[in-house]
Amino acid sequence: MDFLSVNDRVISKDINDAFHFYHPKEQFGTYAELITKNNLDEIPDTFIPSLVQKYIEKKIEIRTFFFMNEIKSMAIFSQNDSKTKVDFRKYNLKKPNRTVPFKLPVEIENKLTDLMKSLDLETGSIDLIMTPINDFYFLEVNPVGQFGMVSQPCNYPLEKRIAEYLLS
Repeated sequence: MDFLSVNDRVISKDINDAFHFYHPKEQFGTYAELITKNNLDEIPDTFIPSLVQKYIEKKIEIRTFFFMNEIKSMAIFSQNDSKTKVDFRKYNLKKPNRTVPFKLPVEIENKLTDLMKSLDLETGSIDLIMTPINDFYFLEVNPVGQFGMVSQPCNYPLEKRIAEYLLS
């Protein structure tokens, strides 16, 4: 309540294991949700442990796959759809978000490389936000990494690069 009184909008994301269930007509899962003073009364008195942070206005979301010091990124135009505006993972299966290859600024790539080295990770999926004034915000790194969602739409041959590494 105190945090929301200082920030007009916040997002909440549970810190439990992610849950996703797909049905032919609908999908269910745990996503980042927008909380405002207007919908605060909808939150139950008890809920699972959650991360709450200030909402950051987005121009695009960026999914980056890091592998052996190589960085491949994809821009996700989630802001063009009210369903995916807060969390692009609330996929609109009828009208998917536009995704395109994206080249991060060198200073951001260097910071991500330094982060991955400090975490002793050779691979991972990194989520970023680019704001309307082109500032970048780091959200998280998933050390398991999901390269398929970046490789296929952006025509990056990540599967080949990983296979070549494993064969060497």
